[in-house]
Amino acid sequence: MECVTRHTSRVISVAVVCLALLNLPAFAATGMADGPDLLVNGGMEGSYVQQCTARGGAPWIAVPCGNPIDFGTTMLWQTAQVPLGWISWWRPPNTNNDDPNFYSTYPYRCGSNAPPGCAAWHNPEFRDTAGGPKGPPSRKVAGDNSQKYFTFYSLHEAGLYQTVGGRQPGERVRFSVYMEAWSSQENDPFHSVGQPTMGLRVGIDPSGGNNPWSDRIVWSPVKEAFDHWELFTVEAVAKLDRVTVFTRSRPHFAVQHNDVYVDEASLVVVSEAPVSGTPPATPSSVPRRVTATPTRTANPTLKLTLTATRMRTATRTPTPTPTPTLTPSATPLPTETPTATSTPTATLPAVFVRAPTGSEPLVLAGGVIIAMLFVAFVVVRVSSSPANE
Repeated sequence: MECVTRHTSRVISVAVVCLALLNLPAFAATGMADGPDLLVNGGMEGSYVQQCTARGGAPWIAVPCGNPIDFGTTMLWQTAQVPLGWISWWRPPNTNNDDPNFYSTYPYRCGSNAPPGCAAWHNPEFRDTAGGPKGPPSRKVAGDNSQKYFTFYSLHEAGLYQTVGGRQPGERVRFSVYMEAWSSQENDPFHSVGQPTMGLRVGIDPSGGNNPWSDRIVWSPVKEAFDHWELFTVEAVAKLDRVTVFTRSRPHFAVQHNDVYVDEASLVVVSEAPVSGTPPATPSSVPRRVTATPTRTANPTLKLTLTATRMRTATRTPTPTPTPTLTPSATPLPTETPTATSTPTATLPAVFVRAPTGSEPLVLAGGVIIAMLFVAFVVVRVSSSPANE
């Protein structure tokens, strides 16, 4: 009976060790923090203020409003109320009724001579959710406030952006934010109806520009988030000492409600910039994987022979993800040079997809666990042999 108890105790001890080894990758993963949030007011909290731009300039390039405001040089957008740290942007509709290309360049209205399928384009109304109608449904992820913007019986291409300085060229950063859409011809706030896409996506300009239509922006794929919060993420490598993050929406149909909600954004460093002059890896610096090979000798003593196997570090090549093709809106999209009333069609660059990491610790832990289980088996067999009874 004592022998059986002793054998059982050994097996339990080995099993506990194996379970601890199995959890090693999880402990390592939780201990690898991405670092602090680099954004100003990522939670979209506090009081929202009206945005100002230079009169005659691009409406997405904000300037200080001044106190008092000089309305001769400054345009106050009463419909663009945003939280501290953020700037709203939108595609300006064409308000020139005499333009021969009026109906093909985002018209602000559809008159009696409008072609079939004409849809009006408007700059959205931006405001906070704390000052609007209280739910249900809840229109925030956390905190007391979130950003809302919408168009009514019209289309838009719009979002928020923020430029973050103090970066290092070569530094990889990740932008994450929650977004939700409600789009419907009806008034039920819980259900979206009849809208195939809101064109939601997020992007990073690794050069720190503020042009939402720049071909330098690395965009995430379009993803839908009707009637629920969805996390959007994208990564890019900084090219200068600053980066700019963008949110974006572009509905397909000009239904009664085209509403977007944004909350809980963050920008974190995924990997530091490489140190200048770092020498390439040499054969002696290539990591080794140690494989434990149990062997049984004539003597009942257990011996472990450690065999060092060179493990070649594989270079992961990012797999390009096809850029999603958006369903054309009701109005054809032109490609002319931006003016005060018309801006170029957004270029959708390829999305950088980061290969999954963390598999190496799991493989190593698995090998160690198998070896330890084999050791437990041998210990039990040796201890229960006739020589030990």
